[in-house]
Amino acid sequence: MSKKIFVLLALAGALFSLKADESEKISVPLKGIVIVTPGFRAADVSITDKSIIAAEPIVNDQIRITGLAVGKSDLHVTSGSVSKLYTVTVIDNVREVFNSLRKDLDSVPEVEISINGNKVVLKGEISSVDGWETLLKVLPAYGANVTNLTVFRPAPEIMLSLKKLFEKSGFKVVSDVTDLSPGSLSLQSERNTLILRGSVYCQEDLDTINQLLSTQDWISLDGKDKSKPVRFISKVSVKPTLLDVGAVFVGVKQADTSAVGANLAKNGVRIAQGFNFSTIFRGSTNQSYNLGADMSTLLNLMAESGCRRFHRAGHLSFMSNSSNEFKVLHEGGTLKVRVYGGSGGTGTLNDVPYGFIMRVRGGLIGSDRVKLDIQIEISTPSLQENNDYDLKQSKVSTTIVAKLGETVALGGMRDMIEESSGPSGIPFLRKIPVLSWVCAEKTDAFNDSQVLLLIYPQVAGRTPPLKMPPSAETANTLEESGKSNEQRTKEADEKKSFWQRLF
Repeated sequence: MSKKIFVLLALAGALFSLKADESEKISVPLKGIVIVTPGFRAADVSITDKSIIAAEPIVNDQIRITGLAVGKSDLHVTSGSVSKLYTVTVIDNVREVFNSLRKDLDSVPEVEISINGNKVVLKGEISSVDGWETLLKVLPAYGANVTNLTVFRPAPEIMLSLKKLFEKSGFKVVSDVTDLSPGSLSLQSERNTLILRGSVYCQEDLDTINQLLSTQDWISLDGKDKSKPVRFISKVSVKPTLLDVGAVFVGVKQADTSAVGANLAKNGVRIAQGFNFSTIFRGSTNQSYNLGADMSTLLNLMAESGCRRFHRAGHLSFMSNSSNEFKVLHEGGTLKVRVYGGSGGTGTLNDVPYGFIMRVRGGLIGSDRVKLDIQIEISTPSLQENNDYDLKQSKVSTTIVAKLGETVALGGMRDMIEESSGPSGIPFLRKIPVLSWVCAEKTDAFNDSQVLLLIYPQVAGRTPPLKMPPSAETANTLEESGKSNEQRTKEADEKKSFWQRLF
């Protein structure tokens, strides 16, 4: 029996030792008060030596501990199945607090510890995150005995690491705050405050900045987390940016598509998504294809490959991400159509636009990329036997993600091409004066042709002028674009010899 009692006493001693190791140590001055927060509302408070300390629950989940006499006592706080154990030491004078604090903060040499009256005062600038975390763990044990005047100032290597993090995400970090172009940021540390200045092109950039800062355990984004020593102030704004989206029609013969593609690849033009000029425009498609070159480069290389028929359909300027409404470019006319609402009525005239209509919405999703919803419509009215009109249309609706300054080719315009015994070409387009020269000609074999619609997004003001192909054969393309089909045919006849005109 005595052996069993000995074993039970040994187990009880081990459990008591384990519990003591798990206890939280608290120092309380004689006749002083310390407030602790166990993390739950206390249902019961037990004290091993009530002559040393007194304890009572107060508001919320806080416990008030009062030092009655010099010594040590355990304080056990319970609530249902949860509990918290404190080992409370009541000390008689501030010198003991000073000596104890020096030992606890031995690993944080930046902190200067001194005695001022009945208080221990901490001063200094802590530059390491580990040092600041150690200070925050130690201070609660001393309660009101210590006045903390320390501040956190990030070490140069911490700021350099944050700078590299921004640069890897595509931002430019500069030191001169007087000349901050969009996409450039300036980091400045003022005592316990980090100030970020600059401007970006879109809300997505702001979200990226906040995500990067949230990975730093020493920065409090909202200023409410006291465990993080530095609060953050953002002076970064989204700069209103005017975008310009240009459209160019290019007429390409099927026989020339292989030469065009080969010439682009030969000259280093990156063609994304496996774009193949000879196959991609067979049938209708709403896909888009990114071509890694600006519009001027593409037109010059196409012209050198035998593709010499192109025309600028126009361009549309609008504020990036300004609204969810489509901005409209209309090249053509408006048809007045009378709509009758009932018997005997005169009806109302409605405007029905026709011609080339481009609708665009969206904007920048970074400093050099755009996401745009684009709708292209080519339409023309056709007179019916009953003097009514039928509006023939060809449409493309797609979403593109492209890099600024690079060209996007749109598909889906294949059905604009038809074969005819008279003047053939691209129906609808050939009847619009401003586009007809590129879309109509007197031939019976135009079904061998296809139309590429090239879209060129750019920040307004950056768009370089379209350069003409350098060859003599194609150098006057834009000048020729202003002439009508009849005028160009007449000039071509005048250049023919007598025998050519005769036969």
